[in-house]
Amino acid sequence: MKIFMSEQTLDFDTHVLVMKIWTYVTDTFEVYMGYEPQWYLKGPPLPPLPRVEDFGLVDVDPALLHIVPPPLAPPAEGTGETVFIDLTSNTEPED
Repeated sequence: MKIFMSEQTLDFDTHVLVMKIWTYVTDTFEVYMGYEPQWYLKGPPLPPLPRVEDFGLVDVDPALLHIVPPPLAPPAEGTGETVFIDLTSNTEPED
């Protein structure tokens, strides 16, 4: 078995992607491939995401909130006929 390895670097705006690619070739000429991506940041990390406390929310009286249930689904109509299918039976005609 022979192993071939290569490395490819892709440059994005804020990130760099390093892709390691390996190829296995067996004695019977079967080819198998694999890869491992690794992401790296170019610059310092971004500032943290805003928190709920940062927005200055207003307190609301819970009595003003009410739950609206979804409408009921229409009743299902059936044919009144029950059919069972035996999946284990042989469907081939016997001679």
